Amino acid sequence: MERRRQTRLSSVNRRAGQGQSLVFIALLLAFLTPFVFTIIEFSERQLEVARMEDALQQATRSAVQMFDYECLARNSRCINEEHAVQTARQTFARNLDTVLGLAEDPQTLAQRVTWRVLPQGGSCRFDNGQTLTFDQPVVCAEVRPTLTGFGLLGYAPYRPLITAAVTLDVLDR
Repeated sequence: MERRRQTRLSSVNRRAGQGQSLVFIALLLAFLTPFVFTIIEFSERQLEVARMEDALQQATRSAVQMFDYECLARNSRCINEEHAVQTARQTFARNLDTVLGLAEDPQTLAQRVTWRVLPQGGSCRFDNGQTLTFDQPVVCAEVRPTLTGFGLLGYAPYRPLITAAVTLDVLDR
């Protein structure tokens, strides 16, 4: 009789022991899943900001390339600032095709960019308090796009400040 009782108790303990790991795994997954999705969301937001920075940097570079190097070498002011900004806007809108999670039309966003063309150099002051000073011609730009992220967890859209400043390439002869 005593032996049967021990056999029943050991089989009950053994079954309870096997089921406990499933409960532990279920609890672990319940806490781990939101953490993994948060990491995915954070990574996607970082990628969106990097692509936006790259698009603005390349557009600003295109605007700088519109400067007339020979005219600048003569210390003349023969820069068509309007044409340089228009080129930058078009390039920026085209480059926005690589940005996922953009919550607004690329053309509309390109119109909202603040462009500063400084043919004699000078200081670019951005909304984040950063100031960059140049002793050669420069084009500066800044914008606050509305980005949505990956959207798995329903985080709110965000508006990072994207800035760029590009000068003429220095030619060594």
